[in-house]
Amino acid sequence: MQFNEHQTRLWISMLKSIESFRKGELHFFNLVGTLEGALYAGEFKDKELIDKWYDFWGELEIWNATKGDNVTIEDVNQDLSNMESFLKNFLL
Repeated sequence: MQFNEHQTRLWISMLKSIESFRKGELHFFNLVGTLEGALYAGEFKDKELIDKWYDFWGELEIWNATKGDNVTIEDVNQDLSNMESFLKNFLL
């Protein structure tokens, strides 16, 4: 899928949000909401892309629903890494 300039900026902002969470600059609740907000703002039309995105985001949302801001990096590290890899693969 080819992203337009706006979508590319939003996709990169998702990666930066994950980085901000890892640095302790963003609460987990806000990270999960920011990621979803960026997806909506990008108005992506590729159903397969969106479904895959939600597969990765869904794992983060489960943590958010069950532990909220009480999650630790250790809790979510693998799921964050999976989301990061997915995001990076679509930028290449």
